[in-house]
Amino acid sequence: MSIQIQDSLRRRKAPFRPLVPGQVSLYVCGPTVYDDCHIGHLMGPVIFDAIARWFRSRGYLVRFVNNITDIDDKIIQRALKSGEPWLAITQRYTAQYFEFLKKLHVVTITDHPRCTEYIDEMIAFVEELIAADRAYKTSDGVYYDIQRQEHYGKLSGRKLDEMLSGVRVERSEELRHPADFALWKLAKPGEPTWESPWGAGRPGWHLECSVMSSSLLGQAFDIHGGGDDLKFPHHENEIAQSEALGHSYAQCWMHNGLIQYGGVKIAKSDPRMKDPEFARQFQAAWLLDTYGAPTIRFFLLQGHYRSPVDFKPENLQAARAGLARLLKQLGALAEEADETNAEEVFARTLPLPLAERRAAYCEALDDDFSTGRALGHVFALLNDAKKLAGKEQHEALRLVRDLGRLLGLFLPGDAAQIADDEAHHGELFEQVMSFVLTLRQEARARKDFALSDRIRDGLAALDIHVEDKAGSSTWRVGS
Repeated sequence: MSIQIQDSLRRRKAPFRPLVPGQVSLYVCGPTVYDDCHIGHLMGPVIFDAIARWFRSRGYLVRFVNNITDIDDKIIQRALKSGEPWLAITQRYTAQYFEFLKKLHVVTITDHPRCTEYIDEMIAFVEELIAADRAYKTSDGVYYDIQRQEHYGKLSGRKLDEMLSGVRVERSEELRHPADFALWKLAKPGEPTWESPWGAGRPGWHLECSVMSSSLLGQAFDIHGGGDDLKFPHHENEIAQSEALGHSYAQCWMHNGLIQYGGVKIAKSDPRMKDPEFARQFQAAWLLDTYGAPTIRFFLLQGHYRSPVDFKPENLQAARAGLARLLKQLGALAEEADETNAEEVFARTLPLPLAERRAAYCEALDDDFSTGRALGHVFALLNDAKKLAGKEQHEALRLVRDLGRLLGLFLPGDAAQIADDEAHHGELFEQVMSFVLTLRQEARARKDFALSDRIRDGLAALDIHVEDKAGSSTWRVGS
């Protein structure tokens, strides 16, 4: 069976047909490096790393480009506000991003271009657009004329009169259409600049990705990926300016789902994000420290890449518990060196029930990279193994491990990290309970029995039961 992919542009699933037989060219939008990474910055790389791993498993040579936006309005604003040089800011947060990718076993990215490395190519690109009468100069820069673009809005499904929402430019009376977007922005005093035919300035956001992708992958390449929130205006504008120069650009568009909490989409405008404790739950560092990188990767691959991911704590806790149980059952197999070879895994002679599970796993991934369904077959295989013994059980467990490793899961050290995380949180829980019971004893000493009872009853509601003894209290979880 060939790999089938849901194309966001054509809104249908179709067989993958690479431009170059046996090769895959993939571009995925990376972060703007002006602040600490949140989990949204890492979802795409983890998901598309799993996709790239599967392409490799199917025998393809993959070139995977993931850019770094290291010049942008947000970076400049951060530098002006903090007084820190913009270059120092971008270097620090780029290093942080790379460290998180390493922890999450993202290993298939071949190129990490930085926008500032391609300024000359961006200037040449804008010159071509002006020469083709698809862009025009204003007093503050150069803009793309979207009204000259046939079928503008074909990716997002928006029409020109709906284009104002989400536009990431300052509107000017000089614009031919309010949604015309900046290709080159003339610099204000104190801002970083590069010389150009239109004056000192810097490239626009959309231009950056079009130039970097085509410079590395060619004017036509196989797949462009990114978060669903990038369809408009970012990806729409990439298509417009590239097609204006005759580039066929990305042959297929793939978009991963976005972050939710309790079934509600998370956005910067969400009032809940004003609460620091709530917002912290989406910081990459906090998530990795709290649940561990193996759990986060496993959690992100449990569903389908096009579906939203709900970061409610109980969902993450369930993922960690499920992964811990699986790794415990694998035992020493999970700690063996990762020498997984997809060709050998697929060719391995297996009893019929195990071979059928393997075939179902492959079918799920060939069907638009359905990692959640594939992992469902892995868990079913794990249950099958419980019914076996000896060599047959070992073979089933080895298959579980190897199928997981094709997606970057069940790697050496994962089990130890989860065990360390659980031990750490167990110690932390002990410390918290000691503190709570000390506060309760102080309330009892003050004869504030209402507060004492409130603490006891609140803990009981969490299935933590307190027993008072002479001058002290003990606690237990469960009945």
